[in-house]
Amino acid sequence: MKSFLTHICSVALALLVLFSTFSFTINEHVCGGVKMSFAIGIAADDCGMEMETKTTEETTMQQKSCCDDVSTLIQGQDELPSKQELDVATIAFLKAFVYSYIFILPATDEEKAVYKPYVPPPLIRDIQVLHETYLI
Repeated sequence: MKSFLTHICSVALALLVLFSTFSFTINEHVCGGVKMSFAIGIAADDCGMEMETKTTEETTMQQKSCCDDVSTLIQGQDELPSKQELDVATIAFLKAFVYSYIFILPATDEEKAVYKPYVPPPLIRDIQVLHETYLI
């Protein structure tokens, strides 16, 4: 059980480091105030309601579209801190923690001794009655 939990924690911490350094873009297509589609890393699908441009010989009119494309960039870390200096109090705490974890806490991996139930020898004569000693 302990090994299984150790593996799960290791994978979770590896994913945390991966996603903290990972940058990605979230693209959304909003039409009339309602989110129609979204995509991560690629362009979002449109709803097919794009407005057309009306052109005449004299004027070019362009109507405002009811649809918007929204892009959100989530920036990860470029560099991870490589070294942190420990102060004296932190080092003393770590030493005390390791000492208490290794030497004070009982080891749980030891096999427990299994004893057969004790069966007293058969009683040949009742010695208390023989010597006439009775416990009150």
